[in-house]
Amino acid sequence: LFFMSFAIPALPPKNIPALPYEKPNWSGSPCFEYKLEVLKNGSSLETIEGPKKEFVSIGRLPICDIPMEHPSISRYHAIIQFDQDGDAYLFDMDSAHGTRLNKKQIPGREYVQLKPGDQIRFGESTRICIFESEKPYDPEAEAEERRKIALQRRLAKARGQEQPANADDTAEQGISWGFGDDAEEEEEEEEDNEAEHDEQDIVANLNKSGDASLLDIEATKMAFEDAKRRREDIEIMYGDDSDEDLYDKTKKKSRKVEKAETHDELVVKQKEAEANIQKIEAMILEKKNSSTEKKQDDEHDLDAYMNNLSKKPLNNDKSLFTLQKELKQLKKDNERLIKLVKLTKPSHIL
Repeated sequence: LFFMSFAIPALPPKNIPALPYEKPNWSGSPCFEYKLEVLKNGSSLETIEGPKKEFVSIGRLPICDIPMEHPSISRYHAIIQFDQDGDAYLFDMDSAHGTRLNKKQIPGREYVQLKPGDQIRFGESTRICIFESEKPYDPEAEAEERRKIALQRRLAKARGQEQPANADDTAEQGISWGFGDDAEEEEEEEEDNEAEHDEQDIVANLNKSGDASLLDIEATKMAFEDAKRRREDIEIMYGDDSDEDLYDKTKKKSRKVEKAETHDELVVKQKEAEANIQKIEAMILEKKNSSTEKKQDDEHDLDAYMNNLSKKPLNNDKSLFTLQKELKQLKKDNERLIKLVKLTKPSHIL
């Protein structure tokens, strides 16, 4: 007699509610690799590779795409939704304890765009998830684009015009770009004070709408300094000062320019930047190698474990994402220093 055995499929778990979410009409599959690096107390715990799905569910239920175990996290807590361009959006499912993006709680059932390096905290969990994506991202270009949008809205409001139709479409879709109704200016000032209020507009937008979580810090700082510099130029050229006062102000401003670094100082800084780049690259390589070894064999004996501890430098406790971010900034600074070295190179040096 022959007995045939058949595998009995597991029954679906009982009393598990359906996911109360429908993808929007602009939904699309992610066309770039993405992941979440989980940090706790500044140390990297794990890296979650992002599923290749149009939207990813996050919650305490085991059937979620990314399950979380903290008791303050709801069963269906949040969604990461992608559009057809590969951009990611965070969507809180009206969770009990909310979702924080860059330390600011996001509104429920509203799409908030994610950028590489954004910090996400679900509920009251002490773990921070760093969103990483391979999609190219230029924070300075985005900051400039947001300033243009804000300026267009203020001009339209001053002229009594309605907002563009595409802005209404965006609002209907529930996407938050960091410029809600509360981010618009309450009153328009006179045109001759425009240079002074450019600086105030930047700070006001940051304070009102939480754009600090979306704007790159360096780009905001550059815009702030540019507004300040233009205001000083206007005061010098069109102020009511006498000729002597005007000369004193112009002379004082020229002294600030004279504080520029010399060619030799720039050469030293450029060499230091290259040394720091090599150092960070070595630390990143070590991080990746240690992560690979950990995946291959998680059950080291005591001797091997102690050897690995002895090989690790004490100062390499930064996460892989932090090191990669530092490396990117160092390379950017190094390129700028190389250009400055060439520009300030004396003619007698070959």
